[in-house]
Amino acid sequence: MPRTLRLSDGNYMRRLDVEGIIHHLREMNCVEMIGYSNIGKSALLRLLSQRDVWISELGEAGGDIVPIYIDCNRMLDMTDQGFYEVVLRCLRESAEDIANLEELISAYNMLIERPSPFQIPLSFNQGLTAVLKHVPGKLVLLFDEFDEPFARIDSRVFLNLRALVDRHGKKLVYITATVNPLISQNIEGDHRGEFCELFHRRWFLSTLTRRDVERYTRQYMETNEVTFSDVDIDFIHIWAGGHPRLLEEVARLLEEAIKNAPSKSVEHAKLHENLAKQFRSNEKLIFECAKIWDTRSERDKETLLALFTAHEEPDPDSLAELRRRHIITTVDGKPQTFSRVFTEYIHRKAAQKQPEAAKLWVDIDSGEVTVGGTASESLTNLEYKLMLLLFQNSEKIVDKYQIVTNVWGESYIDEVDDARIEKLVSRLRQKIEPDPSNPSFLTTVRGRGYRLALT
Repeated sequence: MPRTLRLSDGNYMRRLDVEGIIHHLREMNCVEMIGYSNIGKSALLRLLSQRDVWISELGEAGGDIVPIYIDCNRMLDMTDQGFYEVVLRCLRESAEDIANLEELISAYNMLIERPSPFQIPLSFNQGLTAVLKHVPGKLVLLFDEFDEPFARIDSRVFLNLRALVDRHGKKLVYITATVNPLISQNIEGDHRGEFCELFHRRWFLSTLTRRDVERYTRQYMETNEVTFSDVDIDFIHIWAGGHPRLLEEVARLLEEAIKNAPSKSVEHAKLHENLAKQFRSNEKLIFECAKIWDTRSERDKETLLALFTAHEEPDPDSLAELRRRHIITTVDGKPQTFSRVFTEYIHRKAAQKQPEAAKLWVDIDSGEVTVGGTASESLTNLEYKLMLLLFQNSEKIVDKYQIVTNVWGESYIDEVDDARIEKLVSRLRQKIEPDPSNPSFLTTVRGRGYRLALT
């Protein structure tokens, strides 16, 4: 393969991921793709299984690549035979010139008709070798949903896969898609470690880029005959953060809210505000967030919680890992999660672990503010927005720009002056401070902004 990729404009999504993975594969080194639940690993592998994508990226050299998508969910049995069978079956379902190879058909039939311990790997090797001899270029096997078979089936299968690469050199390469790195699933003393040695490259899959979110949203509008404004698209991007399943549900809920609005004159800000409240109890959004949360280590969970409370500093190594996984991003020098939906999910987790020492707390689910265990006086909409902003950044300085954009909205940045902010802060102090004239929770940091303490 050429050392310099020939990149074209392309019209497919996840372009940066396609470029990155193909860049790693240009020397025919195996690549493991890692990404959390429903981030789009399968969609990307299916995209990479299209030969025209390789041609688009590599020019003529891309025509020598034969990519084969293998969905391990199609395994009939979680055994070595089940794994070998699905690989040969996917080869038989591929391009016609491969599917009709007599040696491949014969090997497949032998594998399923004579399943002896010796015949199973032998038939698989014969079938795959026949394909490799027939293909003039290079064969790329794309293993989707690889976590369970890698963890459960006989490790000699992976020793065999390693041996096939050693035997055929640059002619054969693997891409695997898993939630966690292969090496973290390796069992000491078996053959998986030798298979892991093939993977010199890791690709941590991120959420969709802003450009891809716009592309997805416009496709959604066309398919569902709904119109979203640019402000609506911003809203979708902020709350879903480019996670495909969250995008789908947030867009659906927004479409529903627009269609059910009492009149077309309803302000976007009000519509979005009401919709954001629904997100907190939406089962699909909670389910997707829970799947991401449940696959993280206890250390990573503590780090995520620490980002939104002031009780401990986030573990730097864990924070770095969360950044590699694209769960945490950095905006204006500050860490935040990839989506507002997931951020609020973590807030609710933090509330469940409310420390006994906390004297001031906000229950994000109910919107209730408690001081010393007693509910505060009811807050107005603006007061609650300010309270929530300060609570989510407790013990941190919140500047006036953050207050305006989060409480009133970016369109008010030139309209809200210091006096108006100070009046709102004063009203909030009247409701949460035991002595508003000598505040202990909500303090002013002169020349910089405000800070909220919980104890």
